[in-house]
Amino acid sequence: MALTATGINLSAFGQSRRPVLASASISDKGDVRVQLKPAEMFGGKNKLLDKSEEAFAVWRAGLLEQARPIAVDVAIDIDALGTGGNRRAPAQRMLWELTHRPIDFAFFGDAPLTDRVGEFGVRFRAMLAASAFQLGDDLFECYPRATVELLGFRGQYIGGAAHHGGNGWKADDRNKRGDKLMAKLLAELGINPGQGGEKLDSDDLDATLCALTALAAASGEGLLTTKELDGEIAERAARRGMFEPDDQLVAPGATAVLARPFWESVTITR
Repeated sequence: MALTATGINLSAFGQSRRPVLASASISDKGDVRVQLKPAEMFGGKNKLLDKSEEAFAVWRAGLLEQARPIAVDVAIDIDALGTGGNRRAPAQRMLWELTHRPIDFAFFGDAPLTDRVGEFGVRFRAMLAASAFQLGDDLFECYPRATVELLGFRGQYIGGAAHHGGNGWKADDRNKRGDKLMAKLLAELGINPGQGGEKLDSDDLDATLCALTALAAASGEGLLTTKELDGEIAERAARRGMFEPDDQLVAPGATAVLARPFWESVTITR
């Protein structure tokens, strides 16, 4: 029986595009099929005076329709930010520790409370707190940016786009680094275009990486162990900040990071 899972690029919320939902399945032979579509449960326009439970009910119902586990690329565990956490008193921390979690700092990620995604993140966490989802099991945070780095790719792919021609994946604009990296990523990750999947951008790739992370969690393959992830965060944060590795800089709760391919091929459709 094929394993199924879901990934949602929730970090796209509030930008020019709405979140992308990726439904994934893997066959016994290791061939993955991913279907991309808009995450319609998050497609409504909410006003500040709307009742939160009315919005949460729509989000929750949409999530319950999806195959689990579900991996999302929005911060779930932010207890260590601001005055929270127990690593050190706020006055003894570096400034980045007040706004970024160790995983955000280590992999050059956004601060979870920035205006771009922070407003939605607060609402999403409130919805989870009032739901029966088992965090870390039914639903967890993933980190596409970390996956791309751990798979050996360097550079900024966010905002990039590529298309599939007769000779493989090509950058939409050969003069843009993001587009060139997108084409390289799609080719080297073994991504094949199915119906409607001939043109992909970084939001599509992030949703696909979320889904692959969820499949990895379901199959028990491809993820970093907690010890491995903590080690990567400590080493990378130390290099970025030019300080000694600190074993108190660990991964947030309910987080999984894909680091090793476990598939033979991936076919993307819409």
